Amino acid sequence: MEITVLIAEDDPDMRFVIRKVVEEVEGVNVIGEAGDGLEAIKLIKELLPQVTFLDIDLPGKNGVELAREIFDINPWTIIVFATAFSEFRGEAFDVYAFDYLVKPFKMNRVRQTMDRIRLVLSGKVAGRPNTYSKKLDKDVGRKQLFKNNSKFVYLNLDDIIYITKEGRKTTIYFIGGKIKTNDKLSVLEEQLEGYPFFRSHSGFIVNLKMVKELVPMGRSSYELVMENTKNRPLITVEKFKELEELTNSKVLKSS
Repeated sequence: MEITVLIAEDDPDMRFVIRKVVEEVEGVNVIGEAGDGLEAIKLIKELLPQVTFLDIDLPGKNGVELAREIFDINPWTIIVFATAFSEFRGEAFDVYAFDYLVKPFKMNRVRQTMDRIRLVLSGKVAGRPNTYSKKLDKDVGRKQLFKNNSKFVYLNLDDIIYITKEGRKTTIYFIGGKIKTNDKLSVLEEQLEGYPFFRSHSGFIVNLKMVKELVPMGRSSYELVMENTKNRPLITVEKFKELEELTNSKVLKSS
């Protein structure tokens, strides 16, 4: 299976590096390169690449604006941001980004992204949700790929209980076990948004379907009693109020 890629990056040296790395992946073909946003959108209309690597700070049209136009042209285009600006991560995922690489990134990180893209395009694993808006009623009957040290692990999202930071690793607790990953909580939060997972605390993401009850813990937080574990993640008072608003919104929409 061929994967077609376009690179929009104003630094020719960085374009060369990205091209070299992605073309090391079997079946990947870089079909176009652009040094500014206007040239990029022209090539995207002509070539319709499956994957587009975008810098944020592009002359003529910045990467976020470009991503919105790409989505209008072909919403199935996989967009990967490769940029020195970490602060635009939220905006990037608002425009359906598949991944967000912050320079200087390791070349192996790009290879991992391309491996995930290959799995998505081959239908072996589901890709990004169709929307990143916060809803609590999405179907979770699917698997997702998580990086565990040097291997990838498929997990049923239904089976995930909660996710937390433990030392330098992020730990995903699921029915029957746990795995550790180098992915940050913020990255996993973005990947799981749109499903019944909720960032209850700076240190926890919980599966709302696993929550049995809340136990007050001081004035600022609660402990969450969960199905399938004796561990108790935390939820702050502020996040509990946010959860109430989301739940009420769901009830009103369904009535």
